Amino acid sequence: MKNILYLITGLVICFIAFTSISKIRKPVQDSLTSRLIGEWRNVYVKIIIHNKNKPAATMEADSTNWEARLGIKPIRTHFMEDGTYYSEYRNKKDSLVRRPSGTWNIKGDSLTMTQLKPDKNILKVQVKISNDHATFNGLIDFDGEGVLNDEYFGIQKKFK
Repeated sequence: MKNILYLITGLVICFIAFTSISKIRKPVQDSLTSRLIGEWRNVYVKIIIHNKNKPAATMEADSTNWEARLGIKPIRTHFMEDGTYYSEYRNKKDSLVRRPSGTWNIKGDSLTMTQLKPDKNILKVQVKISNDHATFNGLIDFDGEGVLNDEYFGIQKKFK
């Protein structure tokens, strides 16, 4: 009988500890989710491109040379409250040239963006937000070789 009482007491303690930890983590995730909602504009990007046939190459742009380096204005990404997003790619004359869209969600500190249009693609990056700046860090397939081996680091500023 004592063993059953100890077992039940242990299970109750584990349950309380688990639900307490879940309650602590959820507000952080909810906070990150709510802080991400809105329009964000790229201010910096650095991609280290790894190709099995060539040495690693680095592509880097910031707000001072974005248009010259990439031939477009800084990308504008809109994270909507309903879990959808769209990004606007505009040329130097401010004409819309590309508008991918899809769904997004946060799990822990990871952002998953599932692009549905114009083609299907999935982007998973670690995100951190400090004041009105967000950093995104992860592996992508920038060079189109089908392997997530290109290092991506980007900074975006929330547009108000």
